[in-house]
Amino acid sequence: MSKADTLFVVVDPTQDEHIALQRAIITAGLRSPAPKLKVFIGVDRDATEMGAENLNLYRDSDWFQTLRKPLDDAGLDFTIMACWADAWHDAILQAAKRTQADLILVPDYSATSHRSRLTDAKWQLLRHSKCPVLLVRPGSRKKREIILGAVKMQETRGEYTRLNEIIIARGKWMAQAYDADFHVVNAYSDSLHYPDRGNMTRKTGIDTENLHVMQGSPEDVIRQVAEEIDADVVVLGVLPRRGGLLAIRGNVSERIIGTLRDSDVMTFS
Repeated sequence: MSKADTLFVVVDPTQDEHIALQRAIITAGLRSPAPKLKVFIGVDRDATEMGAENLNLYRDSDWFQTLRKPLDDAGLDFTIMACWADAWHDAILQAAKRTQADLILVPDYSATSHRSRLTDAKWQLLRHSKCPVLLVRPGSRKKREIILGAVKMQETRGEYTRLNEIIIARGKWMAQAYDADFHVVNAYSDSLHYPDRGNMTRKTGIDTENLHVMQGSPEDVIRQVAEEIDADVVVLGVLPRRGGLLAIRGNVSERIIGTLRDSDVMTFS
C-alpha cells in the first residue's frame, strides 16, 4: 500500500464556515489511501480585528465539537492543533514542515469581504511554502469540472521550465482525480514572444481546443480564459523572492491571483 498523503488544513477561527476544511474532506474522499489531515487553527492578524471586543475571537468547546464533527463522520485520521503565534504564515510553514505536509489548504475570504487582495502574511505563505498551497474561495463547486493550468512556455529559464512541468503534471492529475477537463493558458506580450503551439501540444499532451494562447497581460488573459471556461481551479507558479525583493508588492503572480475572484487557486513555488 502506498504512503498516505498529509493535508495541512488552515482554519480561521473567526469564521463560521470552514471552506478549506470542507475542501480537504472532499479531497480525502477521492484518494486511496485516504490522507491524514492536520487541522491548524490560527488567526491571520492582517485580516482580523484583534481587539477584545471582537466576539469572533472567543470560541468554546461546542465550537470545537462542531469543527471536528464532519471529520469524525467521514472517518478520517486527523489531528487538531491551535497556535497563538504572531507570525501566522511562519507558524503554518513550520508546522507544515514538521508534519511533512503534501498540500496546504488555506481559506481566502477576500473576494467576499472588504479586502481586495491577499494579506501580506498569506502572500508570504504562498512564496515560501515548500509544498503546493490551495487557496479555497467561498462558493466553489463540490465537484471540480474544469482545471486550468497557467504556463509560460516561451520562457526557457530553468525555473520557468520547472514550474511549467509541475503545473501541467498537477493539473492533469487533478483532472483525472475529479474526472474533469484540463485546459492550459499561455499569455504572450507580442509576436516576438509567441509560444510554440506544437511544443505546447507535445508538452501538455492535451487536445488543441483546450490550449488557450492569447496576447495580453498574464492577469487579463488568465482571468478572461478562467471566466470563459468557468474554471474551478487555476494552477500557477509563484517564483520565490529573496532579500529586499520580499518587500515588493504588485508582482505578476499577485496580480493574477487578485483578478481570479471566482476560482480556487493552487500555487507552486
